[in-house]
Amino acid sequence: MKDDVVFILDAYGLIYRSYFAFVGKPLTNSTGKNISAVFGFFKSLYTILRDYEPQFFAVAMDSRVPTFRHEMYSEYKATRDKTPEDLHAQIPIIEEILTALGITLVRKDGFEADDVIASIAKCASADNKKAVIISSDKDLMQLIDDKITMLKPNKADAWIAFNADDVKEQWGVPPNQMLDFLSLIGDTADNVPGVKSIGPKTAAKLLDEYGSLDGIYAHTNSLKGAMQKKIIEGKENAYFSKKLIALEDSALEKCVLSDFACPVLDYAAAAKIFLREELPSLARQYAPNADFVKTDEAFLVRSADPKKEKKQGANSAGANPITTSPLQEIASASGGFKKNAGNYRGITEPEELRKLIDAAIAQGFAAFDCETTGLNPLEAELAGFSLALKAEEAFYIPVKLLPAELQSQAPQPMPLEKAVSELARLWQQKNLTIIMHNGKFDYQAMRTAGVFEKTPCAIFDTMIAAWLLDPDRTSFSLDSLASSLLKLQTIAYKDVVPKGKIFSDVPYEQAVAYAAEDADITLQFYEFLLPKLKEYGLFDLFQTLEMPLLPLLAEMEIAGIFLKKEELAEFSEELGKEIIVHEREIFDIVGHEFNIASPKQLQEVLFTELKLPTGKKTKTGYSTDTSVLEVLASEHVIPAKILEYRALTKLKSTYTDALPALADKNGRVHTSFIQTGTATGRLSSRDPNLQNIPIRDEAGRRIRKAFQAEKGKNLISADYAQIELVILAHLSQDKNLVQAFQEGTDVHAATAGLIFGVPIGEVLPDMRRIAKTINFGVMYGMSAFRLSNALRIPRRQAADFIETYFKTYSGVHIFMEELKESARRKGYVETLMGRRRYIYAINSANKLEQAGAERVAINTPIQGSAADIVKTAMLKVQNALQAHKLQAKLLLQVHDELICEAPEKETETVKTLLRQEMESVVKLLVPLRVNIESGKTWGDFH
Repeated sequence: MKDDVVFILDAYGLIYRSYFAFVGKPLTNSTGKNISAVFGFFKSLYTILRDYEPQFFAVAMDSRVPTFRHEMYSEYKATRDKTPEDLHAQIPIIEEILTALGITLVRKDGFEADDVIASIAKCASADNKKAVIISSDKDLMQLIDDKITMLKPNKADAWIAFNADDVKEQWGVPPNQMLDFLSLIGDTADNVPGVKSIGPKTAAKLLDEYGSLDGIYAHTNSLKGAMQKKIIEGKENAYFSKKLIALEDSALEKCVLSDFACPVLDYAAAAKIFLREELPSLARQYAPNADFVKTDEAFLVRSADPKKEKKQGANSAGANPITTSPLQEIASASGGFKKNAGNYRGITEPEELRKLIDAAIAQGFAAFDCETTGLNPLEAELAGFSLALKAEEAFYIPVKLLPAELQSQAPQPMPLEKAVSELARLWQQKNLTIIMHNGKFDYQAMRTAGVFEKTPCAIFDTMIAAWLLDPDRTSFSLDSLASSLLKLQTIAYKDVVPKGKIFSDVPYEQAVAYAAEDADITLQFYEFLLPKLKEYGLFDLFQTLEMPLLPLLAEMEIAGIFLKKEELAEFSEELGKEIIVHEREIFDIVGHEFNIASPKQLQEVLFTELKLPTGKKTKTGYSTDTSVLEVLASEHVIPAKILEYRALTKLKSTYTDALPALADKNGRVHTSFIQTGTATGRLSSRDPNLQNIPIRDEAGRRIRKAFQAEKGKNLISADYAQIELVILAHLSQDKNLVQAFQEGTDVHAATAGLIFGVPIGEVLPDMRRIAKTINFGVMYGMSAFRLSNALRIPRRQAADFIETYFKTYSGVHIFMEELKESARRKGYVETLMGRRRYIYAINSANKLEQAGAERVAINTPIQGSAADIVKTAMLKVQNALQAHKLQAKLLLQVHDELICEAPEKETETVKTLLRQEMESVVKLLVPLRVNIESGKTWGDFH
């Protein structure tokens, strides 16, 4: 029962611990005032309120005047350093917030907080209640018994229970011997003498043998040599120390436990003070629903009471961070799957197919997989499809087969028109869920086969479900997941389709076994994954964002974008000439020709001939990658020339030569958008990767100019302005950053003005460039070393810039520390819309691993939230275009930019819709702003 426990907090222990946790990098507000202790104290207090739900809570404070121990011994605690002024200044604020919360502060002048704690614990025991002391002070361990225990902080900033057995394990003595134990060893921190040269091991051994301090001195004749001498000479100090260390459990004249009752705390009152002290993250944590906490509760903590937070989903709070992803949980819990090939069969009769489709419609869901004559669903023909309605039973319906004369006992395939007709009936059901793995391929294959133009049925893609549950997993292929989730070795595609052949060349029996297995496994994935999505609070994100996005991405890929090949052919020729010029310049400087593309020959030139300093080493010698060459560029002209040469050759090989070959017969290029390609939720693209086209130089613009609108149409670009910084401002609620965005100020210029101490109108281009690099760099955990390389400035100066930045934007610093602490406690971080990323290395003993995990913990909520916003915007824009019955289409999504193609007469309407829909995706503290341009080519924009 929680109402029979009294919690007693050692206030100064937690205050000091919180202050010194940030001593190397203090948290300060916009006025420069240190607020580390306030922040750390109430972050820790929050975990206690949430995890233990105390009904009785007292906070023990130290005396304002010297105590009776100082009167006994003027040197008591005399060796302690003076309390830092900036720590001392925070104590009244902490007391003010505790009082506002409704938590009782207990102080008795002339007595220490330890005496107050002892008195309250005694009072609780007398009232037949338990007492829990929140402290790590060893002096308080003398109080522990069957009714009194302790909570000690651990490295994850949570709390661990500490009882009599733990005292014995740590110190070698039980709690009832702790007073004598401490009297022997003394305490240098408090200047308590103890017995000279008696340490913890010796003291524990003596007490084990003689039982008490009195017992030891009653048997001094049993001691030998130096030990006897130490004990005898230290007797006076030992008994004096015992008087100093013994806790006075009658310090309080009156102790009424009802004074410490706290069934309802005033979180809103505390939040107001947090906001005053520029600690918005604590304000929204303690009282997110309060009107004055200017934030959207849907995107933050879901309850106004810390006691309720721990009930939010699996492992959402507490001292045990998640160390296994939900997907790995499924794998470890799965009993495995034994394939039964007898339950896989083919269907070639139309009537039997009709009955199967009827059964699927009646059931309301079916696993579906299709086979095609090629790997490009926009061009390949349908070879067949499979359906599974229950586990370990599936059917394959072939529409293309090897001729009967080339295989034995092969039936006639299902007539294509019958297959398409039945598939159309299946895909047009409003109340049906079609379950697929890598469903975008199947969707496009159905579109190519003419099964539908639009489908009202629900889609469940098991590949995307698995990705949401374990976004850092390297492979989400059906074969890989089947191996880990179902313990099944699947039939590999290469084992049934020989090189140079297509699926319709596969003998009938093999085709049935392979194709039906895919549908069966997909259905089993569904049965495993659906409950996990719901358990971990990811189903809403899956159902309302990722699944509606799948058909939209499929349609965008089908539409493609027109490429004018002549533009690239001309640019390719120019690049070829530039490459030759660069080659000659490099050879002239080096003094001979060599293969610039060969790492081995380049190593020879740079490190043997030119004797440049070597960097990191690889298996084949010293590295010549870009990062190494960028450093060496300040040493010699050749590394800079090689970097330029590489950039030119990459442009030519990757874009100007390769892109024209990817255009279809209509001149349109169809990139593939990958939903599962990043752990943060951002989309990636391939074949071709249009997101990697350079954006900051003329060469990139030349390439983008080749992507054009068709005749009579315009391309329209809608690009979110500084979306990640906007999200950082919203999440951190930093006063200066929020103000810059709310006022529509150039945030990089504003940062430069604050960092360099000049009015914004006097910010020079170089100042703004430095500020911009820092603004974006901090989100990725940029170190002083990396910043110094990026800006080509001394590391000390880079470190000063970062330090000044965090003083300028103190709310950002606090927010980032809060994110890291939360990740250490939970084992994951979340985006605004609830996307999770698991960060197991955050508690690693390996400092490099931990530092990398901390960078991920900081960046993921920002970049992931940007991804969620952009995806939501895509759906809103698509719905608006359809609602207005416009011909305009979404073609591309590149980072934070959407590109549409619209008839010239619709251009202005579409631009208005884009702004309206994209800027209203979510309600943030600062406005989302979109830059919109239109033109005939992609290169016309920004």
